[in-house]
Formats: sequence, C-alpha cells, structure tokens
Amino acid sequence: MSLAPPFVLTIDAGSGSCRALLFDTEGALLGLAQREWTYHPVPGAPGGFDFDTSAGWRQVAACIQDVLARTGLAAGDVAAVSAASMREGFVLYDDAGNEIWACPNIDARAGAEAAEMIVEGLAAAQYQRGGDWTSITAPARLRWIQRHLPETWARAAHLTMLGDWVVARLSGVYGTDPSLGSSSNLFDLRQRTWSAESAAEVQAPLELLPPVFESGTVIGEVTPEAAAQTGLRAGTRVVAGGGDTQLALLAAGNTRGLQFATVGGTFWQSTAVTNEPVIDPEFRLRTLCHVAPGAWMTEGIGFLHGLTSRWVRDGLLRAANPGISAEHGYDLLEDLAAAVPPGANGMVAVASNVMDGKQWRHAAPTLIGLDILQPERTSLGAIFRAVEENAAYVARGHYEVLAEICGAAPERIKFVGGPARGKLWPQIVADVLGLPVETPPVREATSFGAALCALVGAGVFSNLTEAVAATTREPGIFWPNPVAHATYDAEYARWQALNAHQVAAADAGLTPHLWRGAGA
Repeated sequence: MSLAPPFVLTIDAGSGSCRALLFDTEGALLGLAQREWTYHPVPGAPGGFDFDTSAGWRQVAACIQDVLARTGLAAGDVAAVSAASMREGFVLYDDAGNEIWACPNIDARAGAEAAEMIVEGLAAAQYQRGGDWTSITAPARLRWIQRHLPETWARAAHLTMLGDWVVARLSGVYGTDPSLGSSSNLFDLRQRTWSAESAAEVQAPLELLPPVFESGTVIGEVTPEAAAQTGLRAGTRVVAGGGDTQLALLAAGNTRGLQFATVGGTFWQSTAVTNEPVIDPEFRLRTLCHVAPGAWMTEGIGFLHGLTSRWVRDGLLRAANPGISAEHGYDLLEDLAAAVPPGANGMVAVASNVMDGKQWRHAAPTLIGLDILQPERTSLGAIFRAVEENAAYVARGHYEVLAEICGAAPERIKFVGGPARGKLWPQIVADVLGLPVETPPVREATSFGAALCALVGAGVFSNLTEAVAATTREPGIFWPNPVAHATYDAEYARWQALNAHQVAAADAGLTPHLWRGAGA
C-alpha cells in the first residue's frame, strides 16, 4: 500500500466496544481494531452499572497498537488523535488524576434520587436549561454518589465524560466539548458551557467541571506515558472530538438547521439539527449541543434496535446454521425479509418504545401474530422484517414529535450507520415515513466525524465546515412506495396500540421491562 502522511487516529468509546480507526487526509478508512467491553452490575443498586476504567484503558491502548500494526504505519505518521464516545456516561478523578468512579450511559441506579429531583422541581428546571431529563444524566447520579459513596465524593476533584476520559488518558488534560459536555445535563445549552445554576443544585463545585473546547480544537499532546502504552508518538496532537450521534451527523453533512437524519446502530437516534436550541415542552425528547459551532440537535432514541436484529441473526439463524458467518447472516436475512410483503404477514415486533424522557420505559421484547396454522407466513424472513419495521415505526414516532416541536415536518431524511448500508432497511424506513431517504456513502460515520475533527486539529482543514465540504459525497436515495406507505399507515397505528398494551403489561409486573430509566 502506498501511504503518505499525515494520518489521523480516532478512538470510539462505544456502548459495546472500543475501537481505534486510522483515516487519511481525504477521509478514507485505512484500518480499524476493536475490543468488546462489558459493564459490571452494582450490588445493592438496582439498574446500576460501573465502567471499569483500568480494563477499559488497556483495551483502548491495545486497539491503538493493533491498528498501527495492521496498517504498517509508524507512530510519527499520525498527525493527530481525537475521540468519540457514547453520551451521558462520566468519570470522576481525585486530585492526583486517578479515576475513582465511572459509569456508562445505561446506568440507572439513581431512581430514588431522580424521583426526588422531579418532586423538587429540579428535573424540570434542568431540562429547560440543559435539554435532558434526569433519568440517565449526571444530576441524579451525583446525588446518588453523595448519598451512598460520601468518601468518593469528598475525593472528587475532576469530572469528564467518557470520550473526554480517553483524551485525558492520552494528554493529561481535562476538557470537554459542547456535544459531550451537554449530555451531562449540567449545561446551559444556549451558552454552550456549564450552568452554574444546575451545578449548584447538585452541590457540584464549578472547579469540578472541565474547560469547554469546541470540537476540532487542539487541547494537548500525547504524553510520554501514554505514548509508551499505546505506541503513539509523544507530542502527537490531541484534539477535542465529541458525542457519537453528533459526530455521525457531522459526517453526514447535517450541520445547520433545519436538517433531519437517523443515525442507526445499537441505538437509533432520529434527529433534527437546528440553529437554536429547541426544548420539548412535554419533556419527551433530548436536546444537546451539536459538534458544529452555533448548532444544536434534538433527538429521539430508539432503544437497542441493533441488538434486536442481532438476536434474530445469532439466536435464530446462526444457532441453527453455525456455518453462516455473522456478516453474511445479515445479508441472508435481508434477502429472506425482502420476499415478505409490508406488514410482515401480520406479525408485529414490539421492543423499543417511542422516547418519553419523563416516563422512559420499554416493554418486554415480544413477537405478536405468529401464525401456527400457516407456519410459512411466520418464517425467519417475516420475523426479521417485523424487527426492521419496529425500528422504522419508532423512528416515525420520533419524527412526529420533532415536527411538532420544530414547527416543520421533514421533507426527506438522511440515514447513516450500519443499518443504512443494506438495501431493505432504508427502503422500509422510506415506506414507513413516506419520505425519500438519503444514505450518504460514509463508512463508520461516528468515527469519520471524529476524524474530521482530528484533520482540523492537524491543520489539514481550517474548520469543520471546510472539512465537511471537502469530504461530502453523493448519497444514495430510496424513494417511498405509495402502496407500501398506505399499508404502513395502518400497520403503524396497529403497532402503536400493541406497544402501549405491552408497556402496560410490563408496568403491571406481568412481564419485565426491557429497560426503565431512573425515576420512570
């Protein structure tokens, strides 16, 4: 391979794994390495999960070493490194820089504390300032730490979000960017920085919170210690990255209002980018700062769609056919599902609910409408199609709320992420929404967005706007089928009713919730 520096490295601290990816100056992906990680349930704290920073850093360092080895690049070829991560998860450090507490985004241990803050009116006030409900954000978690781990709280000297933890490990610098920092729910969205009022409400001193840098800003250099652990060159520029969804939107070119897109993965984020922060008066959706300066993003979260489709692949298809590879499994399932008509022969999959921040909970995953008299109608293809339709119904529910609060409905959307690389799922989304769906040819959208930040930090581009313009490519497009859309109008109403019924069953204790946010 003929390679010419400079190159940039991105670290993606995702929900299920960490990854290191190398890109060239044109945004082409040269190689990646991945390590899965898991979270530890907290004894005596229902819904609680800890993030193991020691093991996590070893995995990050191993990924960096692996991707350098696989691509054959020397440490000096990497001009800059940036990081992306899941939102909401954060890390506390003592004054010596040691991590003393950390949690991932799904941690929901602070149910009692969230309920208290709702009653006290703090949850609503913080939502108006910071754009998110208290269910999985820092305010209730900090109150939990103060109550249950007072010695840990007394030692806390610094707080960063998880992507910022990677940056701190690399550079020794504590910082955040507006997209990740705002996911703490301790931000003043309009000012794109910390809210002194929100911090005071949870007894968090402002000096606990790190400086805020816009994405693409060089905030430090790789330290000699980090260089020895990772194989990077000491002195390599370390650049502010951002939150996973916002970086994916940057990669897709959605940087100004009013633009709509769905970012697909383990979770699906259906989003509107706006030029002012839009706050949902009914506390349903989440609004955060965008990585693009002067822009904000409101989103609805589709829960665990990626894991639901993986269950069909691994639990049904590959369990019966072990010789089928994971990658080929999805292609085979889409081929089978494409032969099934819209509506999946009457079968409905219920998994994720439409997001409602103040009452965020999901039914037990369920398949409804199995036809035991005509088993060919409830084939593996029909099951997979029902699962894909469920994700599209949730996205439609989110776009309906976004249209309501933004004052304008989308005329078309973009769709990025793994699910957008197939042919059937984008078509189902187009048919369910009744809208054209564009699929930008962006591999690894979140990491590519972080690479754009790193390229700005490396001096290849002067700003993010220039970086996006230089790397944007013609998208694919899926047009809605009017006949299929008419079918889906009726099926969507049916799904809404069945989903509400299944949530009520979980609320009554008849089935377990898939997930329930703190205070819901």
